[in-house]
Amino acid sequence: MMISRALLLRAALVMLVLALWDIAPRWGSVDDEALPALGDDVSALIGLLENQEFITNALLTLGRVLIAFAIAAPPSIALGIFIGERLRLDRALTPLVNFALAIPQSIFLPVFILVLGIGFTQKVVFGATHVIFIVLINAIAAMRSVQSGYLLLARSFGATGAQIYWKFYLPGMLPYLMTGLRIGLILDVHAVLMSEMYASRDGLGRQIFVWTETLKTKEMFAAVILVAICTITVNELLRACELHLSRWRLFTAH
Repeated sequence: MMISRALLLRAALVMLVLALWDIAPRWGSVDDEALPALGDDVSALIGLLENQEFITNALLTLGRVLIAFAIAAPPSIALGIFIGERLRLDRALTPLVNFALAIPQSIFLPVFILVLGIGFTQKVVFGATHVIFIVLINAIAAMRSVQSGYLLLARSFGATGAQIYWKFYLPGMLPYLMTGLRIGLILDVHAVLMSEMYASRDGLGRQIFVWTETLKTKEMFAAVILVAICTITVNELLRACELHLSRWRLFTAH
């Protein structure tokens, strides 16, 4: 009952915000040139989805995000597992990783542009750097979350290395890894869009920037709505997988 009430409250708050977004500009409470009504933004989005240039730019951005994620995530997980298995290495490197994660990476965007230009490579590399550290730190935490007592018990009963990884490491690690991948993917989207807005010839970020500069706010908000819908959907799907894997972890632990 508590969960259903929380969901209802969340849905009610979202509906209230959306209703205010649509009503306030129509009633003159806010300038409709700065904040068009939600209905007008949705209509603009429908029109954009029929625009081939917009679709091309959106697909370019999506491709950059996915390639950056595919390049950065697997080695980050592997390195995190390697570090997490070695206590001394973990104690030596984890503070450095946390320090790197605490630095706003956006301040280095001009450096990336100077070194790599404004093309495809710069967008992918900049997106990958936003994935690496968050996935790495979660992979290290995933390895450290597995209780050593379980591992000692498994080895005492003659479990093989493969059985230990499958029965103990994997169930314990997966929820943490999913958290890192989920956050890393969101940061990847932010990084690619930011790099496209800062300096680019194409991409959805560039298109949003141009619309903002030319005061085409309906199209700008329509693109923002599309990005929000996509990122929220992916985030919730990965969160659902994360919760499912948490239950699987409890099941396999027994």
